[in-house]
Amino acid sequence: FNRYFPDLWRVDMETQKIEKVAAGSNSISSWTLGVDGQVVATSWYQESADTWIALSGAKTLHKVTAPDGRVHLAGLGRTADTILVRDASGADDRLIEYKLSGVSELIGEPDRIRSPIHDPETGLLTGYTTTDGKYVLFDPTDQKGVSAAASPFKGLVRIWSRSKDSSRVIVRVSGGDQSDAFFLVNLKDHRADLIEDNYPDVPAQFRGEAKRVQYQASDGLALDGVLTLPPNRQAKGLPLVVLPHGGPIGVHDEVEFDWMAQAFASRGYAVFQPNFRGSSGHGADLMHKGFGEFGRKMLTDMSDGLLSLAKQGVVDPRRVCIVGSSYGGYAALAGVTVQQGLYRCAVSSSGPSDLGQMLHWEDERTGSQSQATRFWRRAMGVTTPGAPSIESISPSRLAARADAPILLIHGKDDSVVPIVQSEIMERALRSAGKPVEHLYLDKSDHWLSTEAGRVATLKAAVDFVVKHNPPD
Repeated sequence: FNRYFPDLWRVDMETQKIEKVAAGSNSISSWTLGVDGQVVATSWYQESADTWIALSGAKTLHKVTAPDGRVHLAGLGRTADTILVRDASGADDRLIEYKLSGVSELIGEPDRIRSPIHDPETGLLTGYTTTDGKYVLFDPTDQKGVSAAASPFKGLVRIWSRSKDSSRVIVRVSGGDQSDAFFLVNLKDHRADLIEDNYPDVPAQFRGEAKRVQYQASDGLALDGVLTLPPNRQAKGLPLVVLPHGGPIGVHDEVEFDWMAQAFASRGYAVFQPNFRGSSGHGADLMHKGFGEFGRKMLTDMSDGLLSLAKQGVVDPRRVCIVGSSYGGYAALAGVTVQQGLYRCAVSSSGPSDLGQMLHWEDERTGSQSQATRFWRRAMGVTTPGAPSIESISPSRLAARADAPILLIHGKDDSVVPIVQSEIMERALRSAGKPVEHLYLDKSDHWLSTEAGRVATLKAAVDFVVKHNPPD
């Protein structure tokens, strides 16, 4: 609604009074409420200047030009007269605490904070999580409690909730000895009780080991990824599924239980999830390197990782398929059109295929000068001087070059990447006489939120890969 109604209003639910807080021709990004329920800070994205600004009343606290969408208000600080700004628009990713007077202080180490932690009652900052999964709480008693609760578990451990005195903590454990499960840890009674196992029908013998692997891109950039190995098989000459994440900028894969990766691993495949340039969790510099590389170095980062694993003898480079969703779905399509000679098959779930049409759709939704549209233009390299046209990295425009069978999966209720993107690709492939199959899912969204949609997607993807790249 910001495109048409740029004013900011406050509604008092008790008195039913409506009050205009701010007005202007800019797009309101967000605002922060104080402990008394009053607006203490607002942020604006100024389209004409491509500038993000945070204000307390009329006082400017933080201002950034060309933020690439990587800056926002992050709630209250440690006291009621402070707010937080998360800024990853520059050389590093910083969490900054501002007093409403304008005095600022850096919270934690740049490039090391994953997310702030706020008290659910007061809204005040009580700590933060780090990019390597650690919890840092300012209160020593709380810190001791969450550390003790997390210490018995292997894998990726997240603190989900805790009592006020941190003597009872809910942890979510992903990987290690678990698939993906919640435990209630009672530190006073020295016990941990299982609350829920998200994958109770996946026994340990069907789960593969996941580990982090390091490699270099062809231009020397240091990268990493997650490699999941099939259970009970030697890590030598394995068939491989490359499984790139979505996003693509500001997202990354971690060493944990991934339902799609584990499904392929249980069938005998190694699975590689590359954290290509643009990925988060590795500092702002790597994240910014993704802008302009949507269908370029992001793709070669994936294939460079594949070649590194092949050079080590872990995988057979002649037996590789690529599977992905959202941007990962685009990468799957691009892997057999923009790139060639790498993959025996490709599975694209909700993947964009015509980037020009995708930008036009986003323009119609949010406006040609919106922050979202500008972000995608930068990511795709439209604003990069001398960059090739986006037609040259649009898989549907290159359908005649497809050198492997393709499976298209798309939810009919997808509101992020419209299903027409898969329909365009299907028509282009059929016109070019290329092998293509499709699965269009009723009542399924971009995130495969329903069990039926997720199961159907998994079965179709696994069957397709087994058909074109048998594991034995």
